[in-house]
Amino acid sequence: MTHAGGDPDDPMRIGGVGRTQRPEGPEAAGAVDVEQAQGIEASSGAAAAQSTDAIADALATGAIDAAEARAALIEQVVRAQVPAGADPAFVAELQAEVAALLESDPLLEALLRPG
Repeated sequence: MTHAGGDPDDPMRIGGVGRTQRPEGPEAAGAVDVEQAQGIEASSGAAAAQSTDAIADALATGAIDAAEARAALIEQVVRAQVPAGADPAFVAELQAEVAALLESDPLLEALLRPG
């Protein structure tokens, strides 16, 4: 009986066992740079907070109404979730779907009501 590294023509040898290969599928993905990912998340979170604050300020001052604020918030959230360079038609379709889902949401209506 031969062990690993034995005769490659041995009929009892299981093909591929012990052989090093490049990983395929999910294993082929490179390691994620955690610090870089956190930096991207933090910067996109800060930009979203600034944009949300700007929408809230515009709503509070009467520069926009509740419908415009809802549309702006939906656009902001959808754009934050799709990859950069996404097809504009896809983004518009996704925004329309989200808007339809939130159209009669009482919580969102209460949040957008100037008070």
